[in-house]
Amino acid sequence: MPAPSSPSVNVLLAAVPEAPWGARRAVRALARDRVTDLGAVELAVSEAVNNAVLHVCRDRDAAAGPGRIQVTAVIRGHELHITVADEGIGMRPRLDSPGAGLGLALMGTLADRMDIDQSRGGTRVTLAFRVTPRGRAPDHPHASDIVASR
Repeated sequence: MPAPSSPSVNVLLAAVPEAPWGARRAVRALARDRVTDLGAVELAVSEAVNNAVLHVCRDRDAAAGPGRIQVTAVIRGHELHITVADEGIGMRPRLDSPGAGLGLALMGTLADRMDIDQSRGGTRVTLAFRVTPRGRAPDHPHASDIVASR
């Protein structure tokens, strides 16, 4: 008898400004009722995908069309693992950055663990969140608390 498969989501998105919305929607379907702070998961995923959009599009020939962003989410044991992978140029300082430069710190605060891998071309950000029963308080701040304090 084969082992039961873990619940998962796998989406390929065009690296366009609307990509964070599509990623949030896909991950929400898996994370809902499995994590204490769904807002933290959604905000961290949005930041990771938004960073990918900015770096995939940077220095890209417009005629080539938008790059691609792969978003994968899977429940492994007692954790939700979300990976956002792009085919961009990697993370490099950007003097003309349209953002405030707080995305990585925010993702690191919201997730229980964060890993960044740039060894295979592009960037792969993996976020891990504990899967907890509803009603149990998380060990980290809620997303709404972090946003409200800024």
